[in-house]
Amino acid sequence: MSMNIFLPMASYPDKTPSAGLLRAFDLAATLGAIVTPIVHEVDVPEVRSLLGSMIINVPQMIAVAEQRSSAHADELIDTVKGVARRFELEVEPRRWRGTLDLAPSYLAKLARAFDHTFLVPCEGSGQDVDVAEAILFGSGGPVWIFPAGEATGHLQSVALAWDGGRAAARALRDALPVLAHTAHVTILCASDDKPIDEGLLSELRRLLEEHGLENSTRLVARGSEPIGNALQDAAVAAGAGLLIMGGYGHNRLREFVLGGATRSVLAVRKLPILMSH
Repeated sequence: MSMNIFLPMASYPDKTPSAGLLRAFDLAATLGAIVTPIVHEVDVPEVRSLLGSMIINVPQMIAVAEQRSSAHADELIDTVKGVARRFELEVEPRRWRGTLDLAPSYLAKLARAFDHTFLVPCEGSGQDVDVAEAILFGSGGPVWIFPAGEATGHLQSVALAWDGGRAAARALRDALPVLAHTAHVTILCASDDKPIDEGLLSELRRLLEEHGLENSTRLVARGSEPIGNALQDAAVAAGAGLLIMGGYGHNRLREFVLGGATRSVLAVRKLPILMSH
């Protein structure tokens, strides 16, 4: 049975980067997956302000923004079709029109009907981060976050960030169908983050071996950099083409607060990252 991948794409204010899409389709082809792309075409609500209308032409600004989004959507659909043909994948891109504020919740709900979600956020885009957070914590499934530009991505060897917690275990289980395509797993443990349960680590190695996976363990020293960056650096140094990790966050006074590792990998990606919450 093929894995079904949901691929939401942004058209405004910037469009989803082509380089990241190329890497995403490369890994989708390796997995033999079915990809369902959907482009968000932005709907800009009318702003009713007599004073504002006297200073600037609001309707014209709205029309320009929507035209920009529509043009980007057309370009993305052409790009996706071309990339899919390159990897001999059949796709039928869809469009969804809605306001920016509705996108995170709508796309998170839609992602619940797919096995995995692939995301290629634009660098520095707060809107894309909002969508990534919503899907990670609201879809109930694994999310792959791809770098926007050129970056290493393959499944010959992968890295697993392991702290013995629930989210890390969830990420591992969600990644098991993916690990069927790899031969070696490097287990990354942050030595200065929390104590490592050696007994549980031994059980993890046994589980990987039962799935036919060779494995090794590396200690990661964070130092002064964010833990998410340190884990990515360690994964790249180990020759991994994918980092698997738990997505951490908690609700504090109705505001969802991200864990440090989750926050840093959403901000900077050096290789594809599979996250589960």
